[in-house]
Amino acid sequence: MKLNRLLSFVAATFLCANAAQAGETITLTDIAGREVTLEVPVKHMILGEGRFLPSLGILDPENPVRWVAGMMGEFKQLDPGSFNQYRAKFPEIDDIPLIGRSGSESFSVEKAITVEPDVAIFGMSGGHGPGSKSHEILSVMGAADIPVVMIDFRSKPFENTPKSIRILGKLMGKEDQAEAFAKFYEDNLNKVISKTATLANKPSVFLESRVGLTDHCCEAMGNDMIGKFVQLAGGENAFGDEIPGVIAQVSVEQLLIKNPDYYVTTAVGSAGFDAETNSKRIVLGASTNAEMARASLAHSMERNGLSELDAVKNNRVYSVWHHVYNNPINVVTLQAMAKWFHPDTFSDLDPDATLAEFFDRFQAVDLNGVYWISLAEASSL
Repeated sequence: MKLNRLLSFVAATFLCANAAQAGETITLTDIAGREVTLEVPVKHMILGEGRFLPSLGILDPENPVRWVAGMMGEFKQLDPGSFNQYRAKFPEIDDIPLIGRSGSESFSVEKAITVEPDVAIFGMSGGHGPGSKSHEILSVMGAADIPVVMIDFRSKPFENTPKSIRILGKLMGKEDQAEAFAKFYEDNLNKVISKTATLANKPSVFLESRVGLTDHCCEAMGNDMIGKFVQLAGGENAFGDEIPGVIAQVSVEQLLIKNPDYYVTTAVGSAGFDAETNSKRIVLGASTNAEMARASLAHSMERNGLSELDAVKNNRVYSVWHHVYNNPINVVTLQAMAKWFHPDTFSDLDPDATLAEFFDRFQAVDLNGVYWISLAEASSL
């Protein structure tokens, strides 16, 4: 729909809308550096990615669903295991209007305005929803007097995650809970970076993204997104300097030449998918167990040529839940990676305990699944 038609729709809708109850008016600076003026605490928000819902759970573990007036549909589509876990506890999640499927091109401004949110929460870099470069959407939302606040767990995860939670805490009137999480996060981040910053020897790591999503081997990840995890965990991304963006295809022959010390994959399989969908994928996340996760990882390593790699021969093969790239659970995954790459340095680090504390204190659902796995049977670490 053209911009002028959208603006006409906005004008008609806005005239009919009920005035919001007055609250405290604040001006905050969002992650994109934009100054946003709005009334807090908000009561109804739309989520530019449905997978932001667990981040609301950090601030309201009792029921994050009650804050959501509308959201994108990629949560159920891409991570059905987690979605089903939320649905089991909060069946009203099915009543949340969907304002798009996956990607900014599917975002419906008309639906977003119709649900009358107090604020829209978008991911700064977009991805599976609108972001800071979605200029037409931002223009129409502004004309409808709907404030848009940018957060980020994806572009600069370890810098922007605590900042984003603090912003959400201010919006929701949950600033004390936000600070509690920020302290938990920063303390656990420091347990890693205080040691890896001074490490002289850093093993080479091949990072393969979204195993099984296509038939090609292999989708390598550069130094962005989960590539940042490898660097902070004390590894050297084998293809990091050769990939200008987020991902690129590399051949098995290129991989054999690199012959990395460690092989880390990301898992896009889910307990919520059917067996055929999961047959080529690694399965991690909500409602999974170590046996199914390890079996799926082992199966992925049966692809032609991979058995020749030293990392495979030495059982230095691991997988992490792919959705860590867009979730504050990222700091826990960082701890797991650091312990893989430098087991002696991090002998006293317990990522499993950190994960348990994360769910116990800062999530609306129980820990019921495996979020990383090792090819070796001795431990999920």
